[in-house]
Amino acid sequence: MDKQTTYNNVAGFRCLRNIQRQTNDLYLVHCGIQKCPPGYTYDHKIPNEYHLHFVLQGTGALIIGDKKYDLKTDDIFLIPKGVPIRYHANYENPWEYMWITFDGEMAKAYLSYAGLSEETPTIHSQIPSQVYLPLIQKILDLNQLTFFNEIRRVGYLYEILSSLIEMQSSLKTNRKKQYDYSIDTYVDYALQYIKLHYEHITVQDIADYIGINRSYLTSIFKKQLNVSPKEYLMRFKLNIAAKQLTDTTMSIQEIATGIGYDNPLTFSKIFKQEYGNSPRHYREEKRDETHSIHAD
Repeated sequence: MDKQTTYNNVAGFRCLRNIQRQTNDLYLVHCGIQKCPPGYTYDHKIPNEYHLHFVLQGTGALIIGDKKYDLKTDDIFLIPKGVPIRYHANYENPWEYMWITFDGEMAKAYLSYAGLSEETPTIHSQIPSQVYLPLIQKILDLNQLTFFNEIRRVGYLYEILSSLIEMQSSLKTNRKKQYDYSIDTYVDYALQYIKLHYEHITVQDIADYIGINRSYLTSIFKKQLNVSPKEYLMRFKLNIAAKQLTDTTMSIQEIATGIGYDNPLTFSKIFKQEYGNSPRHYREEKRDETHSIHAD
């Protein structure tokens, strides 16, 4: 594929323009860092992409229609797609900012998750904008025309957006917790984790791994599976133990330890509650059944 990429590095201004793209989900257009002279003004007539700016220091203003937003260090502002805007640096304390311009089928959704939209074009960063500076610089330094550099640039773009989304999520701690995925997705993810790590995990481990709180995990398990995660985990382990009692010659101690019960007596008690027999009697019963079938 023919590609045209230009890389500029002039005093107070660095910009990378990546014109071709390999993905439609999210792709980089250009980014840069600029220290503005006093009163510097820029007009965006009809932007074709999303422009995200991070104020590193100084002050300035963003004007969208009849609304004016006064901005300062660590503020973040969005130039929405298809919306004419104007912004300018303060005369006495002109700002220095960095920006990243991107588009793609998921761009609007990612920005929304970060709390940015045409209706809410500015937010104040809970972490210094300087934290994002190394990521912008890494993108700018990847100027050579290689496919792996292109992938890396988009990777840094994802990292920037994911950090913004994480920051926005942390601001919701005083409100009702909202999760990004469906109940089915969280339950499937939990079941996968249990399948791979059932030996020595707790319900809290499952919730932490998925990224939801324990009470929500319990509620979605009961809703989808009619059982709590604690009961599901216990039954999952006991089902494995029952199969091993039937199909292997492993000792009861080995089986108990293998599913996370260091005390075989505790294992035997829980197993009997679930299956109505001790592990030893269960094994004998299953062997008798097998012998009976073979004899017939």
